[in-house]
Amino acid sequence: MPPKTEIGVRARALADQATAAALEADWPRAVELNQKIIEAAPDDIEARNRLGRAFIEQGRLEEARAAFADVLKNEPYNSIALRNQNRVAALLEHKGKAYTTTTKTQPRLFIEDMGKTGILRLINPAPTHVLAKYSPGAECELREQEGLLAVHARDGELVGFLEPKVGRRLIDLIRTGNHYVAAIVSTDPQNARVAIREISQSPENASRISFPGHHRAAETKERAYVRGTFFRYGQDADDELEVEGAEEAEEESPAADEALEETEATDEPLAVDTEDDDDGEDEAEE
Repeated sequence: MPPKTEIGVRARALADQATAAALEADWPRAVELNQKIIEAAPDDIEARNRLGRAFIEQGRLEEARAAFADVLKNEPYNSIALRNQNRVAALLEHKGKAYTTTTKTQPRLFIEDMGKTGILRLINPAPTHVLAKYSPGAECELREQEGLLAVHARDGELVGFLEPKVGRRLIDLIRTGNHYVAAIVSTDPQNARVAIREISQSPENASRISFPGHHRAAETKERAYVRGTFFRYGQDADDELEVEGAEEAEEESPAADEALEETEATDEPLAVDTEDDDDGEDEAEE
């Protein structure tokens, strides 16, 4: 029998490969790798959560429900499993199908960058069974719609709207040449949010900041990491991955575990645009 250290190294290697498969949106490979981990370590909660996520991406909802149920047998209050179990239940009830993530996750797009990245709340979000189709990290599109800035999923489904003041600011910046990328952070209908990042700024907007609220603490618990998962959250927030002893793994490889949900946050939060900050910035520009 191999020594425990060797077993641990193999398990870590498989976990890294499973995470890489998720980053590459290779869901069949992700299923295979996480099943191998579970065969060797049936009590591996993180592998079971990753397996459930991969099943959702493949539209294998009953198997996903079983994977999360296995987690909850051991950890009845596991927030990842509870949240995803509710997501699966909503899809099954409405005979829906998850929108499969097919694009490679690009964590660097959402690394905190003062004034260029914001996590924004949605108003009038889509119904629960519609939001349940999308995983955190799913790319979105911003579209102007009757004076508001609407957020649409890649399949065209309306996810929600940005708050009017924030939306009007971004509409003006887009009209004058700025470009942005966006991704879903939370699909909780009570607190749906998206992350938006400025990827290019027009000369006309050289003196304007997209997200002026960067200078004070965020009011939400989202975190974006240079290393580790695509989005990471505090223990009670929306899609955290909780991996004990994950610091070394984070230093060695970027992972997107919800994009895939693993460790508790310790880094500085992304900016959250606020009306007070917006007013101050507008006054400065005038």
